[in-house]
Amino acid sequence: MRVEPFGLAFIIFRFSRNSYFHVAFSVLYFQSLGFSLATALSLESFYYVAKAGFEVPSGVFADRVGRKTTLVLGSLIAASCYLGLGLCDQYWQMMLFEAGLGLSMSMASGTDSALVYDEYKAIGKIGEYERVESAGWGMRNIARGLASAFGSVFAAWYTMGSTFILTSIAIFISAPVAAIFLKEGHRKSTTLKIVVLSAISLVQRNGEYRRILLQFAIITIGVKAGFWAFQPFSDLHHIPLQWIGACFTALLFVSLVASFFVERICSLFGLLHTQTALIVAAFVVMSLSFASTGRAGIVIVSIGLALHAVAQGISDPIMRILINRYAESDSRATAMSVASMAGDGAFSLVAPLFGYLIDKHGGAAASLAIVLVSLSALCPDLIGRQKMQKKALSS
Repeated sequence: MRVEPFGLAFIIFRFSRNSYFHVAFSVLYFQSLGFSLATALSLESFYYVAKAGFEVPSGVFADRVGRKTTLVLGSLIAASCYLGLGLCDQYWQMMLFEAGLGLSMSMASGTDSALVYDEYKAIGKIGEYERVESAGWGMRNIARGLASAFGSVFAAWYTMGSTFILTSIAIFISAPVAAIFLKEGHRKSTTLKIVVLSAISLVQRNGEYRRILLQFAIITIGVKAGFWAFQPFSDLHHIPLQWIGACFTALLFVSLVASFFVERICSLFGLLHTQTALIVAAFVVMSLSFASTGRAGIVIVSIGLALHAVAQGISDPIMRILINRYAESDSRATAMSVASMAGDGAFSLVAPLFGYLIDKHGGAAASLAIVLVSLSALCPDLIGRQKMQKKALSS
């Protein structure tokens, strides 16, 4: 299959931009510097707060100034911040670098897809865009898997901090790839005022969207908590550092496969309820793993993490399906940005508490807390059914 040069550049950009050599043990690295788990996860909160806060402004900046320029700046900022994280050891410095990473991710989030989509649309090849987008999504997971597997071996041989520098180099390479090979010539301009007013109007007028937004924010807490739980839970079960990257790669592969079978996985309970059930089951199983020691505990926690990997794999496709189903055509992009902000913002509030529970009360207590939070995602549907029953009875 022949691919347009800018489509191939998009795939290469995704690979380079997502080569995170440190991602399987970044929290363990922060703990090795003397930080508690709660403090380490509070650093991640700064990332999510910044990402949520800059999500919409970055989209407006990309539309006004240029998407290619935004991608290049985002890569350079990310490379600088990862370099800083690999070299510094002070909390306030790391806090600033994590916030910078949040900004850089908001500049990349959806911008590359929007750029390539408009270029393919201009030449009438939307079908090729969909194949390239799918390949880019797969390349994102492949890059993270390969980099994390190599990074864990490299960290065990040398230092964990050095893998942040490797990540910085890989992401820096994505900047010239975007600047030289990505093509940009077709985009619509907008203003921050128009986007903000559109977002406010969407939330006020669309009740179904408000319900989905609330449920997605709650479910995102479980999705991201499981992602970050992998590292401390692996440590609590004494999994060797050199194996952590390989295990993380295996979980990414499970997520990748699950993302291709969303409809089949969700055919029994529906989109949101299936995801909630998977997260609840995953954390219940993970909580049980702490009642066992040795290989039995590792096997049980692996089953829980695998269930969570399925939930994580279907999370983004479910969000896009539901937003496209309930949002209006002239505000779909805004609806996506607001949903992303809601999810990141919700987890940024919970992350330090999740780390505190693991530190002070153990992995089982923290897992059960996430179970309770995830179950609350069912409340809007239960309330809606009660209202419908009351209306039926009154009529």
